[in-house]
Amino acid sequence: MSVAVFLGPSLPLDEARRLLPGATYLPPARQADLVSLLDDPPAAIGLIDGEFHQARSVWHKEILLALERGVHVFGASSMGALRAAELERYGMVGVGTVFEQYACGRLTDDDEVALRYSHDDGRYVPLSEPMVNIRATLLAARAAGLPGGLCELAEREAKALYYPDRCRRAVLDRLRASGAGPAEVAALDAFWREHPVDAKADDARALLDVLAAFAADPPPPRPPGEPVFRTAGLDTLHDRERRVRVDGREVALADIADAAQLWHRDAATANAAALDRGLVLVLADLLRVEPAEEDVGREIERWRIRHGHTSDGSFAAWLRRNHLDHDGFRDLAAGAARRRLLWRWLLYSRHVERSTRLVIDRLRWDDEYEPWARAAAEAGEATEIEEELLFSADPTALARERGLSIDTDLATWAEEAGFNSPEHLLLALAREVRHP
Repeated sequence: MSVAVFLGPSLPLDEARRLLPGATYLPPARQADLVSLLDDPPAAIGLIDGEFHQARSVWHKEILLALERGVHVFGASSMGALRAAELERYGMVGVGTVFEQYACGRLTDDDEVALRYSHDDGRYVPLSEPMVNIRATLLAARAAGLPGGLCELAEREAKALYYPDRCRRAVLDRLRASGAGPAEVAALDAFWREHPVDAKADDARALLDVLAAFAADPPPPRPPGEPVFRTAGLDTLHDRERRVRVDGREVALADIADAAQLWHRDAATANAAALDRGLVLVLADLLRVEPAEEDVGREIERWRIRHGHTSDGSFAAWLRRNHLDHDGFRDLAAGAARRRLLWRWLLYSRHVERSTRLVIDRLRWDDEYEPWARAAAEAGEATEIEEELLFSADPTALARERGLSIDTDLATWAEEAGFNSPEHLLLALAREVRHP
């Protein structure tokens, strides 16, 4: 049972590992951290700490994506309590008093759980005090007999401070400046030093206890949640900012694309092909071109033949290396099927000329026309003997002998390659052209 926990300054890591030794502990969550876990999702995610001003915060929709995939998501203490209160209705589980205060509306501000901290030496060292801890300490002080008016004033003064500046000393200084009695301030100072209440740490421990019980007696797999409405922002998060593991290192998908756009051995052609594919899919949307299920299945079969992944084991390994699941690959295949249907429409609309002009124009634009013109001229016409041999032989086997890649039947090959008929393709195949 795999469990991932996002933890930072709310609780020391050593203590967390004693409470839940089998978990994978990750630093405070940033935007794209949760969605980056979903290539190989854990059974449960515990969100305790998350970044606020240091980086973009973990986004609600990536939590919803995890819930959609059937991952159990728990939150407590800090960012986790805040997100759990916001997403409880969608299936995220909140734990602890901080979550309860957000869920009932007693707390509403993000800064209630925010603090400034240092992480220079690998340990999280708080440099300010979160408002929820200050409230809890003042509540305990009042219960211990300190004046209620003083505690209320201290709470107001603490809330008036910018969250990175909140600490015991700053609050007491503001109390003194407001005219509070020195003896009362000294009593509060003494109580605060000796009996501070760390509500965030208590809630973090409670969450780890819940996860430990979860791991010890796992519930049935969580039913997938409601499909998350896709937006441009969510697509950007998933398709660009999501990080994947390659040879033990994490890399964002955007960094992979950037590397290929600059350093691919034929970067200009690869980039043009990617954009052309995008334009074709836009055109397919406009024309409402939707492939049948068998069209998609044929695309998958042809791709596996073309790339040498005909066995299920080989294909599954390829999917893992390319950070895809079967649904994601099916989406790719559906796009290819839509493109192929548009190709077929284009060729039928040019039933006499076919693709001749299109191919010639591309050769000229890419400055490849002259060598191919010479290669075709040197090949000449096929002799009658060559044609007879060709029509009596297995054309696909002959094509493969000549270095051509075939992933479908002869009739489909001829149609998609722009020939008027299989016979036309066979006649062209009889003229063995040397690659320029």
